[in-house]
Amino acid sequence: AYRIVQEALSNTLRHAPGADARVEIGYVLGGLGLRVVNGAPPAPGLIKPSPGAGHGITGMRERVSMLNGEMTASPTAEGGYEVAVFLPVPAAAPIEGEA
Repeated sequence: AYRIVQEALSNTLRHAPGADARVEIGYVLGGLGLRVVNGAPPAPGLIKPSPGAGHGITGMRERVSMLNGEMTASPTAEGGYEVAVFLPVPAAAPIEGEA
């Protein structure tokens, strides 16, 4: 989960420098929900091509898939970008002697 959030925020810095970003993390319905949303870049004309390899979204999808999770990544109506992830978390077995 940490690496997914880290990559989504790295993508924000790379593709929308200066944009606001919000990270939401919560336990929901048997799993961990992650959501990283950034706003539109404040000066889109100043964005330079990214020197990275361009595998950020692919890498996140691979991590999520390894954990049997689900992921969406898409532009927002406001000109930003959103990455939403659900990672299932199995229920812990009760500890012997506890109810």
